[in-house]
Amino acid sequence: MSPVAGAETPTAEATPESRSARHGIIAMYGLESFGTGAFTSVQIVFFTQVLDRSPEQTSTALSTASLVALAFILPFGRFADRFDRRLLLGLMNAAVALFLLGYVLPPSAIAFFVTTALVVLLQRLIGPIRAAVIAELFPVNRVALRAATYVAHNIGFSLGSLFAAGALLLVDGEGVFRTLLLINVATFAACVLIVLRLPSTRREPVEPGQRRGWAALKDRPFVVATIANTFGSLHDAALFVGLPLWLLHRTNGPGWGIPAIIALNCVLVVALQVRLSRGTDTVRDANRRHWHGTLVMAIGCALLVFTGGRLNPLSWTLLTAAVVLLTISEITQSAGAWGLSFNLADERRMSEYQSLFGFGLNVQEVIGPILVTALVLAVPHGLGWLVLAAIVLLPVGVATRLLHRWAPVEGTA
Repeated sequence: MSPVAGAETPTAEATPESRSARHGIIAMYGLESFGTGAFTSVQIVFFTQVLDRSPEQTSTALSTASLVALAFILPFGRFADRFDRRLLLGLMNAAVALFLLGYVLPPSAIAFFVTTALVVLLQRLIGPIRAAVIAELFPVNRVALRAATYVAHNIGFSLGSLFAAGALLLVDGEGVFRTLLLINVATFAACVLIVLRLPSTRREPVEPGQRRGWAALKDRPFVVATIANTFGSLHDAALFVGLPLWLLHRTNGPGWGIPAIIALNCVLVVALQVRLSRGTDTVRDANRRHWHGTLVMAIGCALLVFTGGRLNPLSWTLLTAAVVLLTISEITQSAGAWGLSFNLADERRMSEYQSLFGFGLNVQEVIGPILVTALVLAVPHGLGWLVLAAIVLLPVGVATRLLHRWAPVEGTA
């Protein structure tokens, strides 16, 4: 459960070099998300209309790539701990930029499937390695920096999506899609330059005789925290999948309500994420924040039960309150999850531990939309929202009790 003392040489986080590194990491998240937002907002149209892939081929390629990523994320995490994580992160960003260029090659079904699999796989693998780099460079203010990168990601992705929408309005033809793709390539290439400017740190490697086995999978507190986060992060599917479907199919809400939900979510995250992420530097505090975020999600789901049918001023108020609560849940649950993922991890195996945590998030991203869609649309009278709340509350509640019991009194992992 406890990180190995002395496994990492802390960096001085108040130095100009550390401030430069902090700004560089935040810029890396913002740049990458801008390019990704610009391209992913149009990628389905690009795949079907420019590359002439059928909707079935497109969905199959994306689903298969996600499953491939699930299979590789844990072994890759173990592999990454044997190398310089900073250098590895730079190589991965360069590889994504290179593989994205596969979409401009002469189109073929095989090339499309291979390119999609490689791009999605690397994008999923980058997340845990970035978290491990943050943990290595910033042993004290990890959660605060992670919160700042989350804000940068939201801003970048939103601006990228808006840029893509404006480009499509002003320019017609296939060229605009290829330009947006090349912008995504350029942002990943810029991330390589940023990563190479980050400072190096010294850390104690895992002893050769201790490299065998899956340390993270044998770490009960960390596995419990990972499972809790898998269920707790269902707020994502509830907000961005379930709520739009509910608005369109179970109410008379207007189509503009969906982008309004996304805009409100983005504004709240930017305004509150850093502030509400404070106070999650110990296992007990992070565990408590994670549970509070889950409770807020359950309350938001309960409000949505009363918003079905024809919307009136009261139901509009409840709907807006639910969006706010689900966003607060996203902010607080994520902050608690980051605190748990950093404080419960073995410093020498940070990539392996973060990959296990990322595995849980990837499972949620695959299964969550399917589960939420079934509950919202199939369960009558809006009771699917209550079922969703129960599905989240029960495992997270059990995990919270276990982690509170296992955590040291002084609150250190």
